Amino acid sequence: MSQQQHRRRRITIVSIGSRGDVQPYCVLGVALTERGHNVTIATELRLESLVTTEFQLPFRPIVGDSTGGLFDPKYQEGLAKGSIFTLIKMTNEWKAKFDVNEILASYITALEGADIIISGGLSMTQSYCVAEKMGVSWLPFILGPTMPTSEFPCWATAKLTLGLSCLNKWSYTFLFRQLWKDEAKHINPWRENVLNIEPITDAPLGIADLVDRNPTIPVLIATSPVVCGPKQQIPSDYDTDKVHVLGFVFAKAKPLPENVEAFLNINVGTPVIYMGFGSMPTAHPMALIRLAMDVCTALHCRAIIFAGWSCLSSDECQSLLKENEKTILVVGSASHTTLFPRMAAIVHHAGIGTTAAALRSGVPQLPCPVMLDQPHNAAMVKRLGVAPTAIPFASITAKKVIKGLELILNDDKGGKEIRARAKEVGQRIAKESDSSLGQACDIIESIPRCEA
Repeated sequence: MSQQQHRRRRITIVSIGSRGDVQPYCVLGVALTERGHNVTIATELRLESLVTTEFQLPFRPIVGDSTGGLFDPKYQEGLAKGSIFTLIKMTNEWKAKFDVNEILASYITALEGADIIISGGLSMTQSYCVAEKMGVSWLPFILGPTMPTSEFPCWATAKLTLGLSCLNKWSYTFLFRQLWKDEAKHINPWRENVLNIEPITDAPLGIADLVDRNPTIPVLIATSPVVCGPKQQIPSDYDTDKVHVLGFVFAKAKPLPENVEAFLNINVGTPVIYMGFGSMPTAHPMALIRLAMDVCTALHCRAIIFAGWSCLSSDECQSLLKENEKTILVVGSASHTTLFPRMAAIVHHAGIGTTAAALRSGVPQLPCPVMLDQPHNAAMVKRLGVAPTAIPFASITAKKVIKGLELILNDDKGGKEIRARAKEVGQRIAKESDSSLGQACDIIESIPRCEA
C-alpha cells in the first residue's frame, strides 16, 4: 500500500449535464473507490440511475435539469444554428426556469462532509465557492483542452477568430469573460449573503482566473493529445506542472447484453454498423429507423441503433423493428468499450464521449453532429483521417450516409487506408488511456489542502 493509499479521503465529485458529461466522473469515482476512498457523485436527478445502478456509487442531488432543453425542438434548433451568443442566451433562458437559490443551496448540501471536491466544467464556480467556504481541497477535472493556448482556438468561439492564430488565446478569455459576467450576478450575492465570504471582484475571467492564480490547484484534463489542435500534441504553452493532459478515461469493458451478442452472431460475415446519437433525443425516431433500413439494404449490412433518450415504443416503430429483427437491433445501452471494436463503422453524433470511444476502438467513423461542440469534434476526426466526411444531422439522408459508409467499407474507394488510420489512432488512444486513471488518482491523492 502506497503512502497516499492509507489516507482515506471523503471525495465528492460534482458534474452536471448529459450522460456524456457525467459518466467520466463516475469512472473516476470507481477508480478512487478501488483505492479505498469514500466517493460520492453529485449530479442532477435525471442521471441518478447512471450513478447508483450502472456504477454502484453513492448519489447526492443537484437541483436543476441542465439537459432538459435537449427535449425542446425549438431549443435544439437554436443550439444547432446559433452562435456562441445564442448558446449563452438560450442556456440562461433555460436556467431561468429553475430557482437559482435552490440550485446554489443544493451545492452546499451535496458537497457537505467532503474533504476533496472534484468538479466538472459546468459546476466549477459553484463548487469552488463551497470548497472555499468549507476550507477543503478543490480541483477541476475537465473533458477537453479548454485551457487558454495560442496554438488553437476555443471550439465555442473559434469562428470569432476569423482563422487568425493571433486571436487563439483571446478566444478563450473572451468566452470566460462572458460566462463570468452572467455568473457574477448571482454568485457574488450568494457568496456574501449565504456563504459569508468575500465577493469575487478581482477576477475578470471568473473561475478561470482563480484557478490560474492558485499554484495549489492542479488542472486535470481527461483528453488525448491527439485532439489538442492540428499538431496533435499538448500545447507548448501549457504549464505542465499545473495542467495535466492525461488521456481519455473509459469505463471498464462489460459483457454485452444477451440480445446484442445473439444479434452479432447472426450472419457473422455481414458487416454491422453502429448508429447512435448519444443522449440527444431524436424527434422523429421512425425516420431514423427507415434511414437505417435504407442503408442496410444498399450496403448489404446490418445495424445496431442506440436509442438514447428517444422514444421508439410506438406500435409503428415496434412493428417495423419486428419485421426486420435480423437486420436492425435497437438497444437502450451497451458498453461502447466492448461494442465498438466489433463494428465495421460507427455513425454517431460526435459528442466527445462517443467520439473518444470510437477513436479508441480503432474503427472508422461517420460523424453526424447536432450542436454545441459536436461540429468541432466531427471536423477533428475528419482531420485525423479516421472519418471520410461529416454529415450535419440537420441535413442527414440515407443517400449521404450510404455514400459516406462506402468510403469506409469499400477498398476501391479508400476504405483500406481509412481503416488502417483508424487502427493506428486507436492504438495510440488505448495506450494513453491505460494510464490516465492511475495518473489522475495519483494527483488527486497528493494535492494539498485548498488555499482558495
